[in-house]
Amino acid sequence: MLEYLPVPLIMIGSLAYAWWRRAYLTQVTVIALFFIFLYVFIPLWMGNPVADRVIDAYTFSSSRIGDIGYAHTIVTSMFMHAMPMHLISNVLILYLIGLPLEERIGTKRWGALFIAGGIAGTLMYFVFDMSSTAYLLGASGAIFGLGGALLILYPNDRIPMLLGPIFSMRAPVWAAVGIMAAWETVLVYLQTGDGTAHTAHLGGFACGLFLAPVLVRKTEMRKTKELDLGVLRSMAFGPEDARMLEKVENETEPDVRRAWLEFFLKEAARCPKCRRRLGESYAKDGKNPAEAGPIICACGESYDIRR
Repeated sequence: MLEYLPVPLIMIGSLAYAWWRRAYLTQVTVIALFFIFLYVFIPLWMGNPVADRVIDAYTFSSSRIGDIGYAHTIVTSMFMHAMPMHLISNVLILYLIGLPLEERIGTKRWGALFIAGGIAGTLMYFVFDMSSTAYLLGASGAIFGLGGALLILYPNDRIPMLLGPIFSMRAPVWAAVGIMAAWETVLVYLQTGDGTAHTAHLGGFACGLFLAPVLVRKTEMRKTKELDLGVLRSMAFGPEDARMLEKVENETEPDVRRAWLEFFLKEAARCPKCRRRLGESYAKDGKNPAEAGPIICACGESYDIRR
């Protein structure tokens, strides 16, 4: 029984670490995928029969959809990968798509989209191949879910485009993700028997398209009051802080600008009077200083960053 514990422990431990360290879930997920791959598939290559049992326990198969003992595989299968290149290609795309999305919508919404996309992809695969006894494994459906979310929320943002093993120049999301989704649609239509679950990719993608606008409300920053950049500049005491504030000033996308402002106020801004980090005042209650009205320092000073 002990051989089954590491996989869920790695998954749960990764979530706990991301929460404790406030780390990007994209990066933590990448590390978790590598650890699970090393734990399961290195023994498999060495001929250890325990690896076969672990793979069977955590990988989805359409033929046992009604077996409650395998219900968890609809989630755990997205953390399993078949071969090194399968893992590496998924990790690269996850990083290119996932990180910019998480920076904009936050870790909790990112996690919800990742899991929902993976589940939707698995269910789509089941609908198209209900009698299959083959294993379905990999994070592709979840990654396509993130791609669909990035496309619907930020179509004009620019990300590096991956063409096979080649990195192209940065391209708009609508091109980079749109081409990827269009190609998957063609492969599903042609019913390509290449061993890849293209229907799962489209299921995850559709989930991201429809779920992202629900989870992420496209609200603009207050229109009645503009940021008082003079007050904000008085809170920046170093070159790194000033460069961070420049991103707030120059960003035109409201959601991204709000995210940079929140990051600046929590991590960089200091009280002009006592030099204390203003983020300390909001660390305990969890409020967003960018939306909490006047910024109040622990020393008692209050700063209105809008005019």
